[in-house]
Amino acid sequence: MCGIIGYVGLDDAKKELLKGLQALEYRGYDSAGIAYCQPNGIKTIKTVGKVSCLKDKVAKEAADDVTTCGIGHTRWATHGKPSVVNAHPHTSCDGRIAIVHNGIIENFAELREELEGRGHHFKSETDTEVFAHLIEEAYAETHDLMASVREACTHVVGAYGLAAVCADEPGVIAVARKDSPIVVGVGETGSYVASDVIALIDATRDVVVLEDGQFAKLTPSGVEYTDEAGNV
Repeated sequence: MCGIIGYVGLDDAKKELLKGLQALEYRGYDSAGIAYCQPNGIKTIKTVGKVSCLKDKVAKEAADDVTTCGIGHTRWATHGKPSVVNAHPHTSCDGRIAIVHNGIIENFAELREELEGRGHHFKSETDTEVFAHLIEEAYAETHDLMASVREACTHVVGAYGLAAVCADEPGVIAVARKDSPIVVGVGETGSYVASDVIALIDATRDVVVLEDGQFAKLTPSGVEYTDEAGNV
């Protein structure tokens, strides 16, 4: 029972992500991590163990970082043992795209082989990491995170609740859903995404449960919803 949280807005994203992950601890997990946008790229902090361990690590490594956009995840190991490398978020080859994902990618072995054949380097044993590389490939063509997430989803067989951030679009979180719960909310200081409404309850009661095949683009000012073809 993995957990997803994401925030983009006016407040400290690190604080919002850690708060959301703590609310999702009841789901069970073996590792946790966050990724957030910085002026020079995406910064990722991950750990095996409790969210409290992640919180301590963030305090040591990133206390002075200022960020208003990020994603977080609590992982229960499926593909790949519990480890820092296998913990989410996962990143693209260039480190400029980061993703969190709940669900199972049934054709991940085939996709991984194809991506490695095209020069992509995988760091983890997870099925999830293929999403980061698929989005990276699409972004090289589209230069649009939301469009790239939609394109990546066309190649995947399986279930996914997905949230992605990109260093080149530091005020955007792109979200997709198929057979894995995703809730989007808008609060006083920004926009949120989570795998469970309990993670948003302190921030907002203004929430939308995405349906299969729906996508959401979160910005500090609100949320835009699109279908698989990109229609609003």
